[in-house]
Amino acid sequence: MTKAQLIVALAESSGLDKKSVNGVMDALADLVKKQLGSDGPGEVTVPGIAKFKAKEVPATQDREGTNPFTKQPMTIKGKPASRKIRITPVKALKD
Repeated sequence: MTKAQLIVALAESSGLDKKSVNGVMDALADLVKKQLGSDGPGEVTVPGIAKFKAKEVPATQDREGTNPFTKQPMTIKGKPASRKIRITPVKALKD
């Protein structure tokens, strides 16, 4: 289901116009981004849908490895620290 299809379906079921539903969807997306951002608490629950959690992934160091094709030693570059988002559906959706 695309965003446009979701907006049309919500507008029909709620009796609101599409512009209002689109505004609510945009506000919800902004709120989730703010809560999961670096300044937010890193967790937000959308009741009846899902729980979003941001997890800090630490940086990895450069390490030595072996090229599987040439069998020569090589350095594998490390990765910078990042945030991963985990989404857990509510129990009612799992059942």
